[in-house]
Amino acid sequence: MPRLKIAVIGGGPGGLSAAQFIEDAGHQAVVFERESRIGGKSFSVSAGDAFNEMGTCYTTRKHVLIKRWMKAHGISLKRLGEARYDDAPVVDYVKNGPGAPLPVQALKFLNAAGKLRKRMALDAGNPEVRAEAAMTVDDWLARLNLPKLDLAMHRILPAQGYGYAQEVTIGQTVQWLDFDILISGVLNDMHMPVEGWSEFWNRFSKRFDIRLDARIDHIDRRDDSVMITVAGEAERFDAVLSTVPMDEFAKLTDLLPAELAVLEGVEWQNYTTTLVSSKNWFTCAQVHGYSRACKDPSLRGAMLGARREGDVMEDGAHLYVTGQFSNGELTPAELREILQADLDRLGVKVETLIYARTWKYFPQYNPAAVADGLFTAMAEAQGGKRTWFSGATFSHELVSSVAARSQASVSDLVKRIG
Repeated sequence: MPRLKIAVIGGGPGGLSAAQFIEDAGHQAVVFERESRIGGKSFSVSAGDAFNEMGTCYTTRKHVLIKRWMKAHGISLKRLGEARYDDAPVVDYVKNGPGAPLPVQALKFLNAAGKLRKRMALDAGNPEVRAEAAMTVDDWLARLNLPKLDLAMHRILPAQGYGYAQEVTIGQTVQWLDFDILISGVLNDMHMPVEGWSEFWNRFSKRFDIRLDARIDHIDRRDDSVMITVAGEAERFDAVLSTVPMDEFAKLTDLLPAELAVLEGVEWQNYTTTLVSSKNWFTCAQVHGYSRACKDPSLRGAMLGARREGDVMEDGAHLYVTGQFSNGELTPAELREILQADLDRLGVKVETLIYARTWKYFPQYNPAAVADGLFTAMAEAQGGKRTWFSGATFSHELVSSVAARSQASVSDLVKRIG
């Protein structure tokens, strides 16, 4: 097999995992990252005696491959401390919901989700399948009479920045939410890298050809090759694998019909993390979530929860990372004002607001687009004009999902042009 030279657009988890799979297949990967660092939404900042994760934070039971990579690069994991929701253990919050016992509802959910996932894979063109996939999570759970699972979605969806159950489609949700994720969320079986996500990706990527501060001028996709121009200099590749959002990819080249359908069917949201110090916030658990904000889309921008970080500061204060979900309409100043109001309501006095970062986060699939065949368009987009896709748009924000999508895309790429 000839050795292919493949351009990877984006140096986040999607691009770096794709580079790994490309190199493992015996080919050459060149990663183009427009920022001066790698890692994308995996971003650790130092404050006090520990790293504080401002983006990617947890690993779940589904992160089997990622944990293997971490172990190979000397990254150790620590289990997340107790997570509470409305000042009760998460599992109690869910179990106190109405209806059948939680195990019964969970099994019914997993069975129905598995069937829908299978139908979407085997019969994606069926109007009935598309119509079901386009239902909101809330409506789909109500149809199955699963009120406890509806409460579980407060922890699994908005609290993590994955949208509201009243708005997100079940077709998108079942693509990533399986037994491992459900159990990890309800039982709080999650871990965090001691050395930080940024350090992991730095160690992981040392052997790759990575071009930092590489702002691509244009991508010229031809039948037999791809030409990428950076700072006026063109370079030839056998194929390109993009891991950036489709609206950013569209700025670099003309889109094909399937790619355009993906662009029009996805609406990107925002997630803001803020690192603050306080002397009078919670210390008896590591995570607190608040259903007030998680179950009401009209409170978009409200504080969904917070995670206690690191050791006690010199002034006796603890560090906390807060989370706020929004859709881009709220400015940083407005988000800070909402956060301060929520902290005041809880009686929390902030000593210092250390750092805040708003991420372009969670590509929410439009229900009408799902009903019109968005998942079919996503499949058809793979391979057109020697272009393949990975990243959150085509999988999910979870690093495990992104890596799995990269692996599938690289496998398809090598099979078709290798």
